[in-house]
Amino acid sequence: MTIRATKLFRIEIPFCDLSRAHAPIRIEIERAITDCLDRSSFLRGPQTKAFEEEWASYCGQAYAVCCNSGTDALTIAATAMNLKTATIPANTLPLTGIGLYRGGAQVRVAEIGPDGWITDLRPDTIPVLIFGQLPIANECPAQLYDAAHAHGWKPPAGSTVAWSFYPTKTLGGLGDAGAVTTNDASLAAEMRRLCGRDDQFHNRRQITSRIDEIQAAVLRIKLRHLDKWLAERQAIGVHYEKRLGALGITLHRPSLHHLYVVRITGRERLSNFLAHHGIGTKVHWSTPLHRVPGPWLKEGKYPHSENWCASVLSLPCFPGLHPYEIERICDAVENWYEHERDNEK
Repeated sequence: MTIRATKLFRIEIPFCDLSRAHAPIRIEIERAITDCLDRSSFLRGPQTKAFEEEWASYCGQAYAVCCNSGTDALTIAATAMNLKTATIPANTLPLTGIGLYRGGAQVRVAEIGPDGWITDLRPDTIPVLIFGQLPIANECPAQLYDAAHAHGWKPPAGSTVAWSFYPTKTLGGLGDAGAVTTNDASLAAEMRRLCGRDDQFHNRRQITSRIDEIQAAVLRIKLRHLDKWLAERQAIGVHYEKRLGALGITLHRPSLHHLYVVRITGRERLSNFLAHHGIGTKVHWSTPLHRVPGPWLKEGKYPHSENWCASVLSLPCFPGLHPYEIERICDAVENWYEHERDNEK
């Protein structure tokens, strides 16, 4: 009998609970917001300048240009780099393709391998560090990366990287924001001009995309705690792997665990079962790009992408998630898995 999730289910272990990370630093955050209010400085002020310097330094790059979102970061980077074409994996979020397309690139959707990464690498491939998974050394040398899920990753020296600071990201604001980091001074200057000013016009490609001072101030506070949160995510990943690894449903690529994802047949049944037991889950993402209407080219068939998007399920993974909660989640997953296996006999 299939258990269906309904609004009557009481989720006791949420998929994500930002309040657990915010609680210990709430006074710092409130003080930073109050400072912005007192100075009446809301755009292009000292907080933005300081955060750009601090984020670039943290990433091991020379420059950071902040903007309104991770999607805008891809658009600004693609525009400044004059990308004519871009190849992206079929299992990424549609916004990856949309951001690049808005920046002038003709976007091609590529098939992935069983591990979720593009197998047919091309010079225009834009690696997507999905779920916080990391490229193996020299695996995906690229001029531009989508690292929206990979805060804490240190990019190769010659690369340009688009980041998102959406609230649920490992480093997230209290609203939307994004950035591009690079070691190229002229590229950074061009991206800054493309982000737009109210008092001058750069060229027809200019867009208005700015981080606000409050988001920059909050992100500066959170950046001081990022290493601690990354360590917590690693510990959560290790805990899950110890309990669920033997089931053969975990991913094995090195990861920063922005999301902890399993791949399993009967995903909807497991998701509903966990909801019935008070555990929240999400799917990232259920539809491969070759089946999403959008401004991209499709080539051939995508069996691995179809299988991937039909089987991935994200389990709770966030700073403040307690070990006893992870145990409860793993108990539920194991119980469901054993029940499914018994039914197959």
